[in-house]
Amino acid sequence: MFKPRNVLKLGVLCAALVLGHAETAAAHEVTDALGRKVEVKDHVKRVVLGEGRLISAFALLDKDAPFQRIVGWQNDLKLLDQHTYNAYVAKFPTVKDIPLIGQASEQSVSAEEILSLKPDLAVFSISGHGPTEHSAVADVLAKAGIPVLFVDFRINPVQGTHTSMNALGQALGREAQAKAFLGFYDQHIKAITDAVATLPAAGPRPSVFLELLAGAWQAPGHTTGKSGMGEVIKLVGGRNIAAEVVPGALGDISVEYALKADPDVYVATGNHKPGLILGAGVSTDEAREAFDRVLARPEFASLRAIREGNAHGLWHDFYNSPYNLLAIEVLAKWVHPELFAKLDPQATMEQINQQFLGMPLQGAYWIDAKTK
Repeated sequence: MFKPRNVLKLGVLCAALVLGHAETAAAHEVTDALGRKVEVKDHVKRVVLGEGRLISAFALLDKDAPFQRIVGWQNDLKLLDQHTYNAYVAKFPTVKDIPLIGQASEQSVSAEEILSLKPDLAVFSISGHGPTEHSAVADVLAKAGIPVLFVDFRINPVQGTHTSMNALGQALGREAQAKAFLGFYDQHIKAITDAVATLPAAGPRPSVFLELLAGAWQAPGHTTGKSGMGEVIKLVGGRNIAAEVVPGALGDISVEYALKADPDVYVATGNHKPGLILGAGVSTDEAREAFDRVLARPEFASLRAIREGNAHGLWHDFYNSPYNLLAIEVLAKWVHPELFAKLDPQATMEQINQQFLGMPLQGAYWIDAKTK
């Protein structure tokens, strides 16, 4: 967010930071999710996050102190996923004192504020609520000599998780932690893709309607297209009803389109009122009450999947997190319940908690419709 009166101040800050970075000695090269070669100083201590929700990756790499390097972030975690924010504050009270660089949009991000924090590294997402590679903020940081590392858990979930966790591991000196998590991740993904490969190649695939932020978005029918969670639907052997009309990761379909498609499986995502409530610290009863409200909406109540009990709820923020493995597993069970009868996403979450997280994932992160 730029204002004319701040141009001179930005210039002074940039010049000072460039001189400071010029004196920095040891550095190493990291390839980010855009394929850019980024020179990052050794021993990164000060990091700014373009989106607060990217802290999930740091929780896997800096297990016992995920906020130890974070000197600034956007306010999106608090504004868009209050339950997760509250869980972090309960365990790490100083979280509430982290300086804000913006609220929950690219337009709200202040380059001046970022520069004043003197970060060693800025971590931005290639798409979402923060600055992208095309942002003026990224240009200002580049001119100031502050390396910007772009990550992607959102557009290409599986490959992006790989590239991003590897890049962050290298940038933060946490290669071993990144390698361990990705080894676990790959093992679980392979079990799913191997099973899906046994299905008849030309056979029909169960149709899926994934409604994002159901009941909370401005209109019903907000969904995923060919990329993003649409890739996950395809990965687990499903057919996304919106794939042919929503070319990117996100978009909208009409109520009429969804009713005509009449999918085999309906999945709603959410993390806050007035929609579906799932996530950290959310009880099953609280999730159930919210899910029942979502399913009772007149727009989609007549869908066969909802009428027959093939309806499910999923924590919304899986779509932009390395924890997407859990979403992949539960979607696999929902799309092909017989093929994945032995798959246990709850056990996978417990393994992630025990092996990789200092603050475990605790709460209702997914839910099924009541048995008819």
